[in-house]
Amino acid sequence: MDGVLQSQIFFFISSIGFIFLWALLTIFLFYLIRATKVFNKIMDKVDKDINTIGDTTKEMLEEVRDSAVFGFLFKRRKSGRK
Repeated sequence: MDGVLQSQIFFFISSIGFIFLWALLTIFLFYLIRATKVFNKIMDKVDKDINTIGDTTKEMLEEVRDSAVFGFLFKRRKSGRK
């Protein structure tokens, strides 16, 4: 085989390989962008709901602390030190 023919075959095969790799990279980036959009939507929903969850949690903690059982089990000690 002639050297020029071998180099042409090599460049043809490498060109096909690069086209294939770019196609795979494009598909990967497409799905990555889609996944980040979905993740962004999820984080927006969590951001909106975190305030209501925090308020609800604070209310529940106040109710538990005000309950008689909590007061009986965890009596507040009076600080006699000054």
